[in-house]
Amino acid sequence: MKKIFRLILLCFVLFMSSSYSFQRIDYRNGMYKNVCKNLRNDVLLYFIFVDNKTTAPWTEFDIRSTIDSVAVARRWLMEQAQKYNVPLTIKTDYYIGSDYTTINKNLPNGSVYQSAITPNFKTGLKELNKWADWITRKAGSNFNIPQKDGIPDIKNPRNKERLIAYLRDEYNVESVALLFMVNNYFKTDISLQINTMYTDDIEFAIVSYKYPGEIAHNFLHLYGAADMHKTLYRRNEKKVKQLAEMYPNEIMQDTYAKSINSLEISEYTRFLIGWQDTLDAKWNDFLTDKFLNY
Repeated sequence: MKKIFRLILLCFVLFMSSSYSFQRIDYRNGMYKNVCKNLRNDVLLYFIFVDNKTTAPWTEFDIRSTIDSVAVARRWLMEQAQKYNVPLTIKTDYYIGSDYTTINKNLPNGSVYQSAITPNFKTGLKELNKWADWITRKAGSNFNIPQKDGIPDIKNPRNKERLIAYLRDEYNVESVALLFMVNNYFKTDISLQINTMYTDDIEFAIVSYKYPGEIAHNFLHLYGAADMHKTLYRRNEKKVKQLAEMYPNEIMQDTYAKSINSLEISEYTRFLIGWQDTLDAKWNDFLTDKFLNY
């Protein structure tokens, strides 16, 4: 009987080790990376409305109210920068078709969460990158890009990298925060930042909810900010509990349905987004975590 039990236990361990693994994450690896290197001076927040069969359709009212929320998030972020003597001007713009038409593209696996982890986290993120490239190609095909004297024609953007290059030139900014807006207002899902820890592809975020706090939260992710609540990128329950007790009103906590004017940017987040050069030693343990690699 004991041999059978040990055999079952061994099979279970082997299954778990082959299906799941924990990887160490160091949030400092997201600092000064990629397009969104430095949250200072002139930056662009650019968002694209995306419809798919599993989310609520974007109505004109939803789009207008989201644009209003972006304006609130923008104002709050710039007020926070001013509070900490950081020069920051955030420009905003968005892609929308005529008569408030959106881009239709189904997520790879229904929801943002399932798309990220199916069949595993690595493959899920790869598929979401393809999804985002398809959308930017669709949006870019509708841009009217004039020819400049003495400069070869710039082809319409066909992926995230070319879209960002076009937007940087068009708006005269160094960095562009690219957000894909999906309408999960009446559904339970996650927002997700992608490509923030390396430079192989352009960073972007998929935002599920139109609250100003949710928009500001994901905007800051692209500049290096780390979650304080439990997410795919932060798994340690002890650290999550400690962070909740230390800074319950931090912008990088779960901001769902919270008033943005009740939120703050802590020393921890200010360090990760480059608004201060040093960080008190009490934060050292929170600069790393383990995330579950499905």
